[in-house]
Amino acid sequence: MTEEDNWDEDLEEDAAIANLVHQLNIHKQHIGKSDRNSEVRPLNERVDFVALPCGHRMPTDYVVAWFKCYLKQKKTEFSCPRFNEVHGKSCGQKLSYQELCQLIPLTDKQREFLEENLAALVARRLFDFKACPGCQSHVERRDRSNLCVNCIICTANLKRNYYFCWSCHREWKGPANNSVQCGNTGCGQRAIYPIKDKSNDRKRLALLINNVEFKNLEDRTGADKDELSMEVLLKGLGYTVITLRDLSAQGMLSAMRDFAQREEHTESDSCFVVLMSHGDASGISGVFDSFDSEDEEDIFPTDEIFNCLNTPNCAGLRDKPKIILIQACRGDKEGSVDVPDAVPRRNRGKEHREKDFCCLRSCTPDTVSYRNQESGSHFIQDIVEIFNQHAHQDHIEKLFRKVLKKFKIMHPDQMPCKERTTLSKRFFLFPGL
Repeated sequence: MTEEDNWDEDLEEDAAIANLVHQLNIHKQHIGKSDRNSEVRPLNERVDFVALPCGHRMPTDYVVAWFKCYLKQKKTEFSCPRFNEVHGKSCGQKLSYQELCQLIPLTDKQREFLEENLAALVARRLFDFKACPGCQSHVERRDRSNLCVNCIICTANLKRNYYFCWSCHREWKGPANNSVQCGNTGCGQRAIYPIKDKSNDRKRLALLINNVEFKNLEDRTGADKDELSMEVLLKGLGYTVITLRDLSAQGMLSAMRDFAQREEHTESDSCFVVLMSHGDASGISGVFDSFDSEDEEDIFPTDEIFNCLNTPNCAGLRDKPKIILIQACRGDKEGSVDVPDAVPRRNRGKEHREKDFCCLRSCTPDTVSYRNQESGSHFIQDIVEIFNQHAHQDHIEKLFRKVLKKFKIMHPDQMPCKERTTLSKRFFLFPGL
């Protein structure tokens, strides 16, 4: 879908802004040990839950993360993501930001994020504007039939007329009037890599969970760089990315279960799941986790990822590659340059409950995973670089091997590790290669 198509869809949502403020009627509740009606077994009883008008209960941090995700996708209406087993699809019950603010105790930072993004969506319906690639100032496009836009600030600074392309976001090349593309290589294409035949009706989903701010642990400064880089990569590969921030272990479990039941999987050929957080040998840290042994742990077991997406629990992805990327420590020991053991090859004659997975973790068991506060983690940034360079010709396991080789040379204190890989065939990100 082109930028123009996205804009047209946004214009069709004008009336949704008004609806956004009066559709939710939720009641904040705390799940105790005696609650036997909860749809999801609590991993941490300190996590607050909300009951939505559709009857679904879910962690408050999960609901807030979904609101953020919808706004990030430039959507003005939020709907319940829980899978409805009766109807065989996601619930879809509309929910209101106004009621969210009234019934969930949002932090000032959460409220600021939501309100600023809502305001930006409203402004976009009144004005068509983007950041200039030359000076990053916001420029309005007055003629929506022309992709060639003049930036007066860059024109003044450079002492020449400066135009940029509204579509590919680069300095303009070619004739000054064009509604389709400019003269830059690749402009007008849907994604970084061309989509082959048989993919016109294909729907690919990716789930990205990024825990950045913690209640008791150090915040993961720089993780926003990893999130942005991974989003750009996955979108370029043709995936619709569901990005959820700052989840408890219970929130991550809810996210995984709902993602596994998305109806888009039936029309997809694969999926990506990316989790970025603190962690230890027992699993991935939720935002309420603590190093204090006296405090209750908020840990999401990695087994739950495979349980949610396995053969009996995720029919839509049966016989389809499920690529798992985990950026998290697995202990406190210093790393080494030892190459992980090769994944055993097993040929089974019957359908196995856990198959067609390929998981790459950022470090070997019991060791730490490093992250730069300015540029993000070596793991995520190197994956993005390798995929951008070689995804058009290499299958997924060959791409992962190139990541391992780069770590061996460039980052000897850390070694990614491929685990629970059960792909029986080569998986290329695009069919026909």
